[in-house]
Amino acid sequence: MTMKDNAELSLYNKVRKAVHEQWDPIGVADYVDEMGEYDEYIPYLCKLLEKHPSRDEIFECLWKIETESIGMSGDRKPTEEFAGWLYNLVN
Repeated sequence: MTMKDNAELSLYNKVRKAVHEQWDPIGVADYVDEMGEYDEYIPYLCKLLEKHPSRDEIFECLWKIETESIGMSGDRKPTEEFAGWLYNLVN
């Protein structure tokens, strides 16, 4: 495994854990210790984060996942806060 592969895996694992524990727009973390509910979105998020996007770009991605893909009505404040956390992770 190359350093790039290790870095990508590390980012993936950090994002996966944070999505489940910090963002969790469905609210499953309170009921399920096992992560996996959001796994289909993690690769897309990681590809975006590797490009060092702005906070707004990250927010728009999260908002689209939350409101369109998942179908929730959206909770803007926690999603903005999580976008800031992801921004700080890669910048």
